[in-house]
Amino acid sequence: MTTVRTPADPTDSDIELSLRSSRRLEGAPEHVIQRAIATWMPRHQAAAAPGPVARLLAVLTFDSGAASPLAFGTRSAGGTTRQMLFSAQGHDVDLRVSPAGGPQADHWLLSGQVLGPEARGAVALTDALGETVGETTLDELGEFRLPAITPGQYTVTLRLGISEIVLPSILVPQET
Repeated sequence: MTTVRTPADPTDSDIELSLRSSRRLEGAPEHVIQRAIATWMPRHQAAAAPGPVARLLAVLTFDSGAASPLAFGTRSAGGTTRQMLFSAQGHDVDLRVSPAGGPQADHWLLSGQVLGPEARGAVALTDALGETVGETTLDELGEFRLPAITPGQYTVTLRLGISEIVLPSILVPQET
């Protein structure tokens, strides 16, 4: 008769070691990492040499204020926040104009995000007379929020490295 040996039951420390080793993730191969990085790099990178600033005029590609409220569905009708999307040579700028609310009922907030290869820089807001009424820097995600403003005509200018993106004039409405 042949005896079959069964393995001894694992101890708690053996089970813990097995569970810890099963949770380790393998690193991606170097060629996969380099390909992923290359996917997000700009194809034609401008030299960082000092010189004139490239001034780009953005084009409005979407405006929630231009469409019928029912185009977005019955539940979205009646909203006062306006969303606009601008494009300029590899960059997209998502801009939102919303009521400030509270004691500043006649004021509006401008906030947004710059999407594209270079999302570091500053944002300036000028009024119809060309006076700067607000400035801020982009955060690590390319987002910005400008101080509350009164109704009127404004221009948003983004300074990103050696380029400057100017959005078309934005009319901030009189009533909420």
